[in-house]
Amino acid sequence: MNSYTFKEAFNFYQKREFLESEKICIKILKESPNNFEVINLYAVLLFQKKNYKEAITFFNKAIKINPSRPDLYNNLSIALFQEKKFKEAIISWDNATKIKPDYAEAFFNKGNVYSIIKDYKNSIKNFEEAIKIKKNYKEAFSNLGNVYVEMKDYERALEKFNLSTQISPINPIEYNNIGNIYFELKNFKKALENFDKALSVDTNFALSYYNKAKTYKEINQNEKAVTNYEKAISLNKNFSEAYKNLGNVYLDLKILDKSIYNHQQAININPNISFLEGTILQSKCGICDWENFSENKSLLKKNILSGKKSSNPFSTLLIYDSPHLHKKSSKIFFESEYNKNSFKEIIKELPSNKKVHIGYYSSDFHNHATMYLMANLFELHDRSKFQIYAFSFGQDDNSEIRNRVSKTFDKFLDVRLKTDEQIVEMSRELKIDIAVDLKGFTLNNRFGIFVKRCAPLQISYLGYPGTLASDSIDYLVADKTLIPDENKKFYSEKIIYMPNTYQVNDSTLKVSEKKFERKDLGLPEKGIVFCSFNQSYKILPDMFKIWTQIIKKVENSVLWLMTDNKITEKNLKNEFIKNDIKENRLIFASRMHHREHLSRLKLADIFLDTFPYNAHTTASDALRVGVPVVTLKGQSFASRVASSLLNCLDLNELTTDNENEYQKVAIKLAENNSLLQEIKRKINSNISTKPLFDTKLFTQHLEKAYLTVIQRLKKNKSLDHIEIN
Repeated sequence: MNSYTFKEAFNFYQKREFLESEKICIKILKESPNNFEVINLYAVLLFQKKNYKEAITFFNKAIKINPSRPDLYNNLSIALFQEKKFKEAIISWDNATKIKPDYAEAFFNKGNVYSIIKDYKNSIKNFEEAIKIKKNYKEAFSNLGNVYVEMKDYERALEKFNLSTQISPINPIEYNNIGNIYFELKNFKKALENFDKALSVDTNFALSYYNKAKTYKEINQNEKAVTNYEKAISLNKNFSEAYKNLGNVYLDLKILDKSIYNHQQAININPNISFLEGTILQSKCGICDWENFSENKSLLKKNILSGKKSSNPFSTLLIYDSPHLHKKSSKIFFESEYNKNSFKEIIKELPSNKKVHIGYYSSDFHNHATMYLMANLFELHDRSKFQIYAFSFGQDDNSEIRNRVSKTFDKFLDVRLKTDEQIVEMSRELKIDIAVDLKGFTLNNRFGIFVKRCAPLQISYLGYPGTLASDSIDYLVADKTLIPDENKKFYSEKIIYMPNTYQVNDSTLKVSEKKFERKDLGLPEKGIVFCSFNQSYKILPDMFKIWTQIIKKVENSVLWLMTDNKITEKNLKNEFIKNDIKENRLIFASRMHHREHLSRLKLADIFLDTFPYNAHTTASDALRVGVPVVTLKGQSFASRVASSLLNCLDLNELTTDNENEYQKVAIKLAENNSLLQEIKRKINSNISTKPLFDTKLFTQHLEKAYLTVIQRLKKNKSLDHIEIN
């Protein structure tokens, strides 16, 4: 006869001496394998030690013996849930509620599982049933609110969260949830109020400091954002997302050393945190810190190709000359960041407009390179055929260019404080035929607007030199230099091929009459001035090595660069010293008004392009004032931009296909003054005869493209590549 009893096993269980309890259960079950109470207790013990598979087996045994106990089905369901057997768990909870129709906990648990599998209708139904049974079921109100958040039904979510706050005890999570809803609704004042309410309940609630920081970042109060992220981190040393977002604030502020530090901390805590490896590598390039660059570049490529969320797409454009890798990176990012299930119906039918309604969507309707290129295009649109609308979700800097473009549109809409859903609704109410995304996957984009389909036709233009790898964008504006036929396969979009170049330029742009002299800018009176006014993150070690070789071979030459910080300057000077070049041959320029910058740019002799991410606006700026641009043409869109501009000006002799040729062309121009002057004369002559700076002609071609895609849709033709003649 067994010397152990269930009561002894249960006593050990109550004293949390689980191992002793388990030993007794095993011994009893050897002699009495159908002992219901022991089987049930043993199943619970197995669950406690996270042996869910065995726990499921024993819960099922208990149910077979006593199928009328609803708590057994509930326990079985929880074990099945842990094994991610969600459908089986739901069936088991259904059995529990059939036996006990007022089993609130079972309905609550079902609600949670339905939410996880994104069956929101059934999730709501079960949470509401739980609340009907248990009037003050705080957790059910809260989780029901979370479901409505997932559905982006913020009004109902607010209602449920507010009901939860009325039930004691008050906890900070509820106010935090309400704050998050107001954040999504762009009501940042109310968001901050609720995060502060959460902190009044618990002053050490790290999540609310984190959310306050996110909110301050949105309203450009970066100092407060930094303070609150740091507070969140001080309360939770392993808060990887806080480190990540703090790094993002420093990235925006161009304090790149602090950005790198915080992003690295985030990865150290959570090696699987999304899209940071590429950002760190980009930031290191921003300060020209190239230690272990080749190894990091190779590892990042391997991770992207394996499908890991390692790099945001823009960083990939900067580092690799590979349209295949660019598409892969964009696809990973798009599929990770955008869930189309929660969006409203997709529209593909054209509204009935007398004129074609074009919407331009950007955060850059201010002092930004995109506006210096596009301002005149907006002014030249044919208003007899087109109505144009600006959807601006960036800051109003009250600049000259902002004031200029805001007066150009038929409607200029400041939608900074609108949600994506609201912007989509506005677009549909305004009957936008074609939505033109000027951002792509660049800083401050609102790509969710296009995923939700704000217009029947959606086009990517100018802001992002690559594919977005999504079905949200129908067309990409390019040209044959940028995307030759053999590279079409690397683009999810159909290509609108412009006849000359894809880049619009403002024919009315004035160069300042202010006269600069070399000595005023620290440049030598004599000798060749090579320049590159690209962002420093575009300068990669291989190309800089070529620049140093060019400087060494061309006597008395200097390299004139633009930088934003002293760390970059120090690192580049060190590279000169390593290559036995005096650091005084490296000269740095500070930023100035665009028109004045164009005037000082005339002092340069030769513009050296970056690779694989070419100069864009900076290349056309150089050409505008007669400075030759020497470029290396690669395979990717971003690496062929300068080639496109040069081709448009009939200056293909400045486009090279390999590093040796690049170096030779730059040195030949520098050492042969008559050749250099001949090229400069050719540039100045071709500016007035070739189409690069003919905004009127470009606008006509772009409008022809718009009308062509409209006609195709009207005739129910499928999307296809289009060539504009």
